Formats: sequence, structure tokens, C-alpha cells
Amino acid sequence: MCLVLISSCSTGPLNGTWQYDGGIYNGRSQKASNEFQMQRTYASDTYEAFMLEGNNPPELYNSGIYEIKGDSVLITSKFSSRPSQNTDVTITYKFTVDKDKLIINGVLPNGMIVEEYWKKIK
Repeated sequence: MCLVLISSCSTGPLNGTWQYDGGIYNGRSQKASNEFQMQRTYASDTYEAFMLEGNNPPELYNSGIYEIKGDSVLITSKFSSRPSQNTDVTITYKFTVDKDKLIINGVLPNGMIVEEYWKKIK
């Protein structure tokens, strides 16, 4: 599973904290886990992504920078808690925000086609 992770604070369309709500990866649907939650928080030009499981403290698993250009968001991961070939690689995604729903679409450097659904919680 590949997840796009982002963070925002101020007035941008990604401002706030979003929780993963499923996605489609190379045409295969994937539901959000019942065992843990994944959240991303967007600030002015940075993001942090956390995994929350039970009573454990949130685990930072990805962070980096992002830039919005029209209907696209350019995301550059600067930290990953797991080995990743995408660290320091900028990936361009199309995004739409509709009230408390965020949809991100793109193609990863390995060719995987992703569409992810996020729900705003803060």
C-alpha cells in the first residue's frame, strides 16, 4: 500500500488534519483499516503523516513539503520511517476538496496508479 501524506496550517485548501478513508491502487479497491488509523496534517508548506493504533502514541511515518499549483499538489517526502525510493522525489498529484472530503490522484514513480480518499477531522 502506498500512501500520499501531506500537512497544512493557515488558509490553503488542504489546511487541517485528514484521515485516510480508503483508495484504489492499480484498479484495486482498498478500505481503511479497522485496526489503525492514518492521518496527515497539512501546514503552510509542510505535512506530517501519523499512524494511530490503540492506546499507543501516534507514530510519525512520513513528512515532507508540498506545493499547490492549480488543481495539482507537488509532494516531496523528506522523511519516511520505512525504506522508500520516493524520499526526495517530487510526485505530482491532482486533488479535489469537497467540504470534508479530499481525493488525491496520481502515478507513483514505480508506475502504480493511486486514488486516495481522505476525510477532514480537524
